[in-house]
Amino acid sequence: MRLWLQGNLQAHQFIHAEYWKSNAPLVRPLIQQSTLWIVREGATVIAFCGLQQDFIAGFFVDEKHRGRGVGTALMAKLQGTYSKLRLTVYQKNIRAAQFY
Repeated sequence: MRLWLQGNLQAHQFIHAEYWKSNAPLVRPLIQQSTLWIVREGATVIAFCGLQQDFIAGFFVDEKHRGRGVGTALMAKLQGTYSKLRLTVYQKNIRAAQFY
């Protein structure tokens, strides 16, 4: 949940922070119901993707590991595993839009 909250607060500064904080308790069970792809460095989660069937519900890379190929490698693994993937992204989240 730490990475989910941090990622949303950093990537979506155009949305009030309280929105993400207040929705965290609602998202926890959704994450637990998703298919999770996790990248770890030792015991620390540095990236994850939550899938609901073929829909990417969340894709997050820890701030310290962005720009180092972690997200690209995770996305490549997903694309090699699934024949179809869908997602939505906020237009104002330019970095994510460029990545996808």
